[in-house]
Amino acid sequence: MSYLKSNDLFERIPTEEIYQRIPRPIVIADHLMTPDNLGAMIRLADNIGATEMCFLGCETDHRLGKVRRAAASSRDNIRWYFTEETDLRKIVPNGKSIVAIETTDDATCIYDTQLPEDVAFIVGSESQGIREELLKQCDMVVYIPVPGPTRSLNVSHAAAVALFEWQRQMLNGHGTRDIGTRAIDNDSCPEVSCPVSKYHHIFFDLDRTLWDFDAAAEVAFERIYDKYHLKDLGIPSAHDFHEVYHPLNEKLWELYRENKITKDDLNRTRFLKPLEHYDIHDVELADHLSEDYVYWSPRIVRLVPGTMELLEYLKPKYHLHLITNGFQEVQHTKLSGSGMEPYFETLTVSEEVGVKKPNPEIFLYALKKARATAEESLMIGDEMAVDIDGARAAGIDQVFFNHLGQEESGERTFEVRHLLDITTLL
Repeated sequence: MSYLKSNDLFERIPTEEIYQRIPRPIVIADHLMTPDNLGAMIRLADNIGATEMCFLGCETDHRLGKVRRAAASSRDNIRWYFTEETDLRKIVPNGKSIVAIETTDDATCIYDTQLPEDVAFIVGSESQGIREELLKQCDMVVYIPVPGPTRSLNVSHAAAVALFEWQRQMLNGHGTRDIGTRAIDNDSCPEVSCPVSKYHHIFFDLDRTLWDFDAAAEVAFERIYDKYHLKDLGIPSAHDFHEVYHPLNEKLWELYRENKITKDDLNRTRFLKPLEHYDIHDVELADHLSEDYVYWSPRIVRLVPGTMELLEYLKPKYHLHLITNGFQEVQHTKLSGSGMEPYFETLTVSEEVGVKKPNPEIFLYALKKARATAEESLMIGDEMAVDIDGARAAGIDQVFFNHLGQEESGERTFEVRHLLDITTLL
């Protein structure tokens, strides 16, 4: 018998394959105070393969360095965040059962309790436990029997016991008792007639797929046209200005995707060139127009028809993610202001990755961030050369959202004309 690194051992034991059959859990902690415990919870959530680690009511600005150190590499592997929200259903998606790990008079022993498949576990603070207002929102409360003289468990230890007892039940309940020596036997799964039942993770492009980029841009142009009195400078209308701007902007974005110009070059030039079309040579004005456009365009909410209905339909059934070439601050603003943010588990922006679609590296990065495999994933986007070709190069099936009805060459797994047509596929 010789020492074997854990990574080498667990490559042989495909425990994570259970997530081909059941949803990943969410982990929530209420008012944790010790940085070591916060870091340990992040690491534990990463270990179990949770989608996210949520900390309620924690003021941690001065301790984030200690939390990150305690979390080690897990701090980059999983989404973790802090919130003052007390309505658990604004954090936990519909369909997930909320299970509290707590000692209450109606709690049941975790080893005698059948835990739900689709679950969010919540633990309480080191001294006070879970707040009563949160306990009332839980679907189930379980306790962990402690036979030794000290009857209280460290919060991260208690969470670990509960999460891995849940995993044990899920593995056994899905015919995977011998998962330590072999992969899950897919032949034991009941057949499903749906032709795309293999998908568990759906990745969306954002602009012109869910976010009506052009409609928002038109309104933004009207605002900057009026604010800077561009009519007095000889520009006939906001619409005319946008008509000149649009093709120039598309060419600049192509150069940006190819790393031939920088973000700053793009932001300045895309307004400088349209102004020069009207014989206006004013760099300062171009900078002001760019700044205002970047501010207003993501705050003018315009969604592609069917967006919210589609997300509402998919959310209970799939893990939803976004992959976009936009700028981080702009794309985050679009999500938070439009009401789409709660539907998505991860957002991958080219700026954070260092490469842009269609480079397959951004798709591979997004898969890792989502803890997904290419085989169980589907990419939905409106650009063949950017979204579809890039996803295909990364081994991901694709849905080409051809809302313009254009003749486009190239391979694609599926094609739809309207967003809600996707409901016939999934």
